[in-house]
Parts: sequence; structure tokens; C-alpha cells
Amino acid sequence: MKRAPFLRVIVAVASIAALTFLAKQLDANATTAGFAYLVTVLVISTWAGLVVGLIASVAATGCFNYFFLPPFGTLTIEDPANWVALASFFVASIIASRLVVNARTQAEEAEAKQRELEALYALSVDLFAATSQVGALTEATTRVLKNVGAEGGGLVIFGGSPQLQDVVCWIGEREEEAEDLIAGVGRHREPLEFPSRSGRDVYLPLNVGGRIGGVLVVRRSAAALGTLKSVANLVALAVERERYLGERAHIQALRESDALKTSILRAVSHDLATPLTSIALAIDHLRGLIAEESDAMPIVASLDEESDRLRRRIENLLMMARLEAGKSVPRPEPTPPSDLFHAAREHLSLIGQRRAFDVEIDDDCPDIFVDPVLAAEILVNLIENADRLSPPEATIQLVARRHPVDASKVRLEVLDRGPGVTRNAVAEPGDSGRAGLGLEIARSLAEANRGEVSLTNRTGGGATARLDLPAAPVPALETAS
Repeated sequence: MKRAPFLRVIVAVASIAALTFLAKQLDANATTAGFAYLVTVLVISTWAGLVVGLIASVAATGCFNYFFLPPFGTLTIEDPANWVALASFFVASIIASRLVVNARTQAEEAEAKQRELEALYALSVDLFAATSQVGALTEATTRVLKNVGAEGGGLVIFGGSPQLQDVVCWIGEREEEAEDLIAGVGRHREPLEFPSRSGRDVYLPLNVGGRIGGVLVVRRSAAALGTLKSVANLVALAVERERYLGERAHIQALRESDALKTSILRAVSHDLATPLTSIALAIDHLRGLIAEESDAMPIVASLDEESDRLRRRIENLLMMARLEAGKSVPRPEPTPPSDLFHAAREHLSLIGQRRAFDVEIDDDCPDIFVDPVLAAEILVNLIENADRLSPPEATIQLVARRHPVDASKVRLEVLDRGPGVTRNAVAEPGDSGRAGLGLEIARSLAEANRGEVSLTNRTGGGATARLDLPAAPVPALETAS
């Protein structure tokens, strides 16, 4: 027996002996003595616990029998009523001491629960104060491990599956099997416990809305499992909050980028519109001053063409900005490919004056379900690109046919006899000068119309720019009544 419990037993027995001596000195009767013994047993049970209280009950019962129940000075009882009194006293003392101990135990458990709640509240305040900025989960994890009395551990976040693990923070040694244990917890969604030299190691899943986002590892901690589960729930909320803050920051950055891009485009268009108008007027004036047969006329024509191309580029950029900002949306309608080819060539009248076009439209080619204005701009940019890279005498072909694989699409092609491309699909920087602003504009406008642009080499030399767009739905035939 340890020294402290032994001393409590001695104090309890001495208290019963002192009470007996005092009762004898005062010549107390059996009822008074029995009540005094009962109160003393209750006090001892409250102070020293159930075991010491039971010992005090036995001692008090013996003293009560020996000194206050006849025949006095013996442990025998003659009157049956005294047997009942003695048994009642013994049972009452045991039951009362047990109730007192249970009440005290419940009070201690309630205090422990209150302390746990207070600790969890303080931890939650520390945790969310630590994650008030994006990227502060390391500090938060350190605070968590410190609050639960852990000697090590860490926080691991899953990147889509338990096998893709991102170690946010780790304190102490990390064994090789830790990765497999963490993956197992992520798959089975249940905590794992292992004994350690000064407590136990616990792997706790971070569950938010039924999704396991990671694992909190607590090494060598004596905290209760229920407390650690509550801590893991707080960490899971902090991880989710961190993810939300990151997404919000990303969205805010995108919004600011879009706003900046729109502002720049507006400023550029405003600042360039007036000079371009002045240049166009100056070119018209020069054309009037120079004779048609003058050697300077081709230069004037080239200036006119380049200024017109610059104006269209600016208009295309503004159109793209409005589409990306949601201030403008495509308005698709059934459009014949011939109309699109005709509109594009009208926009490029200067090119049409010096270059031959060969238009080919298959008889079974359906109409295209597209915004005609945007589709014409796509073709304008592709034709300009083909004209810029083709020899002066080469013919540009415009072809429209059903898509060879997808019946729900129509394929428009712009074929040239330029240097071709070095790679298939969409050109990248360095592909014989094809990767320019015009191609980027064409690709962006095609995506807005649920289409796509690609480049490939043409048989016999040159390149083919392909524009795949949705085919217009065929009206249902009315059945004869």
C-alpha cells in the first residue's frame, strides 16, 4: 500500500476512535452515537474515497456495537432489535459513502469535461487566429500538438487521393511506414492508435462534410481519444478554411487581372482610335495627291492595308475582353458557310484585289450554328495569316464540309501555300511565324462559339487552318396528317 492511502486509513480510524472517546465522555446514548458515526463516515468517504470510507464504516460499526449496544464491552448482541439497528447502520453508512463518492466522482468528471471544453475553446481560438492568413497551417499544427501535450507529429493533406500526400508540417522523426499508415487512415476513415514510450501515437482522419482531406498525426500524447478526435475536427475545419482562403485569393486575383486587362484594352483602344482615324484620313489624302501610275501608290496601298489590319486587331481585342468579362455573349444562329466566306472576303477587300480565292462548299454541308459576326472575324484572322505567309501568286482556298468524324460539327478550312508548320495541331511560338496575335484571337473567338482552331501541314506544301464549329440543328419534318 502506498504511503498516502495508508496515512488516510490511519487518520480515518483515529477519527472514529476520537469520536468514540468523546461520545463515552459525554455519556451519549446509542442513537446519538450512531448518528455521529454516520456523519463521520460520510465526511471520511468524501475526503478519502470509497475504500477508506468502507474501512471507516467497519470501524464505526465495531465501536458502535462494542461501546453502545448491550451487552456493553462485547461484540455480541442479545436484543434482535439491536441486530437490525446495527445492520441498518452498516448498510446506511456504506450506501451513503458510496453515494457521496459517486457524487464526487461525477463532479470531478464534470470539472474534467469543463476543463476539456475550455481547452478546446482556447485551442479553436488559437487555431483560427493562426490561420487568419493564407499559408499559416504550419503554425496552427504546431499549436495543436503543443496544446495536446504531444512530443511530435504533423499534418498531412491529401491531393485528391490518400496516396498523394502533401506534408504541411512535421515535428520530430518520421518513420518510413508513416506514409502507408496515413494512406490507410485515409482509405478506412478511422483513427489508428499505437502505444509509445510516453503515451501513444494516434493517426486521426480530417473529415469535413464526409470527405477525408488529410490526417493529423499526434505522437506520444496522453490526451484522451475523444479529446484528440475533437482536436482533429477543429484542424479539419482550419484546413477547409485555409483552402477557402486560397480559392478566394485566387478568384480575387483573377478578377483583378480581368479588370486590369479590360482597363488596359479600353485605354489602348481609346488612345489608338484617334491616331488610326488620322492615319486613315492621311492615307486617303495621299491617294488623292498621287497618280495611279506612280511608284508610290503600292506604298500607300500597303499603309492602307496595315492600318485597316491594326484597326481590326483592336476591335477583336475589345470583343474578346467583352466576351471574357461576360458583358457580351455569342448569339448563335443557323448560318450558311457561303455567307461567312463572303463576309470575311468583304472585310478583306484589299487582299481580294491582289489575291485569288478558290471557294469550295460540299453539297451536303449543313449550316453552321454560330454567331455570324464572331465567325466572320475568325475567318478574317485566318485568311490574313494565310495571305501574309503565302507567295503573291498563290491562291488561297476556302473549303466547307461536314466534319469527317463528328456529324454534329462543320469543318471550315483555309488552305495556303506558305512554308507550312513544324508541328501539327495549334501552332506554338516559333512555328514559321504563324503563332501571332491573329491566331490567338481566332482561337479565343472559336472557343466562345464552342469550336476550335487547329493547324496542320498541307499536302504539296503550305498549311491548312481548320475551324470546327457546331452544325445547325436540322428542323424536324412535319408528318402528314
